[in-house]
Amino acid sequence: MSGTDLGSTASGKTVSSRIAQLFLQLSDDLGVDRDQLITNADIDPIWLENPDTYIPVETLYNLTKQLAKLTGNEDIGLWAGRASFLNQANLLQYLSAICSHFRQWLNMMPNTLETVEAIGEAVVVKEGDTLRTEWRPTVPVEVSGRYITDMMLSMSQCLLNSVCYSPVPVPKVYFNYPEPDDTTVHRQVFSGQLVFDQAFSGLFYPAAALEWPIIKVWDEKSPLAKDNLLSIIEKGSSDGFMRRIRRCIVRALPSGAMTIDTIANELAISRRTLQRRLSERNELFANIVQELRSAMAVRLLIDNQIPITEIAFMLGYADTSSFSTAFKGWHSCSPRDFVEQV
Repeated sequence: MSGTDLGSTASGKTVSSRIAQLFLQLSDDLGVDRDQLITNADIDPIWLENPDTYIPVETLYNLTKQLAKLTGNEDIGLWAGRASFLNQANLLQYLSAICSHFRQWLNMMPNTLETVEAIGEAVVVKEGDTLRTEWRPTVPVEVSGRYITDMMLSMSQCLLNSVCYSPVPVPKVYFNYPEPDDTTVHRQVFSGQLVFDQAFSGLFYPAAALEWPIIKVWDEKSPLAKDNLLSIIEKGSSDGFMRRIRRCIVRALPSGAMTIDTIANELAISRRTLQRRLSERNELFANIVQELRSAMAVRLLIDNQIPITEIAFMLGYADTSSFSTAFKGWHSCSPRDFVEQV
């Protein structure tokens, strides 16, 4: 079911119901009556039956506001961010399989957040020796409440603290809302200076971290393990040039703008040189891309741990419909049908 199946809303925008599920799970843990919360937030229970369903963004905002009201706790977004981090374990394994340094990981991470584009975007900004990851909501905090912003900043803090062997230090954090009366949880989640009532929300950290190595996490039972996903990416090839091309393609796919020119630039060679070297190996660039997409889609779907929506974006498709059409062309069934058959 896509977001358009839910009917029109005031904004016409929809967001993954998985975000709502995070707050609903939090409500259970905080002792809130889930049925009452769903009723107060005007959520259709049918929307929660399929994890790949999209719900109106207004519903998500209302849900977070109602949860804060029922609990009397304004810090629910900070806690939801930590839950979101843990729920992305499989995605983090995927990124660790294809990225070697924080620079590559950082380039890919915002592109894996396409499922939240209706409520905002994560943008990395570089200023001299400092980087900052900004969360840019699509509506003012007066409309959405601070809860989604808190969730994204809290999740980002967890990621920066976990993906490199040495935690990426965050000396300063900006918030686009006034300072709360009680910042105890803020100080527990964020280690740096807290600066409120700013024009944007974001985490600041050193640009030097771009060259830090990423932790490799291997679970031999997971399709993301070295002998599975990585072997698919590299195709067991002894040809170092082809391994580099395939890895570059996989890292570029989430951008949705991956072309032979972008890969040539990544390899620091001309388009003509890349085409010539592929021709020498009887390879076509378009065929390599489609082969990678097809094989990776199968391997990721088998595990059924990463949502179909996220798999679609990771493979460079603008939406699940486009991904489903391509998958049917490769395997004569939809991604969902494939999952049900395995």
